[in-house]
Amino acid sequence: MDSMSALEIFKEVVEAILPVLILFFIFQVLILRKIPQNIMELLSGVFMTIIGFFFFFWGAKLSLIPMGNLIGSYLSGVNYFWVIIFAFIVGIFAILAEPAVNVFVYEVEKVSSGYLKRNLMIISIALGVGFALFFSALRIYLEIPLALILIPGYVLILCLVIFTPKDFIPIAFDSGAVATGPMVVTFALPIMTSIAIGLKGDDAGLLGLGTVGLVAMFPIIFILVLGIILKKREKDE
Repeated sequence: MDSMSALEIFKEVVEAILPVLILFFIFQVLILRKIPQNIMELLSGVFMTIIGFFFFFWGAKLSLIPMGNLIGSYLSGVNYFWVIIFAFIVGIFAILAEPAVNVFVYEVEKVSSGYLKRNLMIISIALGVGFALFFSALRIYLEIPLALILIPGYVLILCLVIFTPKDFIPIAFDSGAVATGPMVVTFALPIMTSIAIGLKGDDAGLLGLGTVGLVAMFPIIFILVLGIILKKREKDE
């Protein structure tokens, strides 16, 4: 990747973060009319965030995305049973490295005073993402319309919401959102699109899309089920 590409990535990162900084400035300076005492610490954090995002996206374009494409191209020639199993395993390990999920489970454990352990949350979300990639790979192979997975999935979610403790419902939906973080998008999505192209031809890359939608849905199911299990266990005790 040449220096111009790196410059473009840096520009994209700054453009993405700039609106947040402008909002912060308007709220803090123009509305509250108060400069935070730790302003230098905040500015240092902003600088580190920009640099961190820059290196992450640069690294992703250098390695994760090409690696995902190579793995996907190779898998398209393998027995599809093992492809589906591999997709499930990739889903689990990708979420373990997902920074947004780690921040999320830390916050949940903190606000629940330790009731919801982070390890339990991560395992549930990881299983959800594993099944999401499992069904995504199955969808590519059998050319299943995305709606045939999404509609029953969200009907199931609506049914589970009835029985899940109300405190778990927002946690479940937030877990679905954080699961679609940069690790899953930059690594798992190229694998799925490359599998689709390798298996079905150059025009079939669209079959790999929809993966992120499934990743957003399945963790919700698993966290809602976790809530039901914990509620039942409390009653039994």
